[in-house]
Parts: sequence; structure tokens; C-alpha cells
Amino acid sequence: MAEDGGSERNISPKMILVAILVVIIVILAIANSQDQKVDFVVADITLPLFVVIVGSALVGLIVGYFLGRRERHD
Repeated sequence: MAEDGGSERNISPKMILVAILVVIIVILAIANSQDQKVDFVVADITLPLFVVIVGSALVGLIVGYFLGRRERHD
């Protein structure tokens, strides 16, 4: 039953794309559970590959968030 309260949510194409990318990252992370040596400039660390994948995705998300923000000029 439809209500006039506007309880419907519109799903944007951007949200669909984000959901697809999240699913792909989760599948990659689950499929790659073996350990991987990560070479930082000052140290080498051995981590499960899914940690590297998810960590890289999070870093990309943070960088994209800050680069995508527009400054307000009041």
C-alpha cells in the first residue's frame, strides 16, 4: 500500500555502482586468503592478501572522498 509520506527510496546509478564494486572487493578478498609480503619503505610485513586488498580499497575510498569534496566559497 503506497503512502503519501514519501517513504520510497530512490536508488541512484552511483549507489548501484558502489554496491557492485563492494561485492567485487569482498569476492576478491575471500578468494585471496594466503599470506603476502608487503614491502613498505621502512619495513616488510607479511599479511593475509585479503587485508592488503581491503586496506587498499579503504585508502582509495578515503583519498577519493577528500579529492571529491568541493570547497565552499561563502
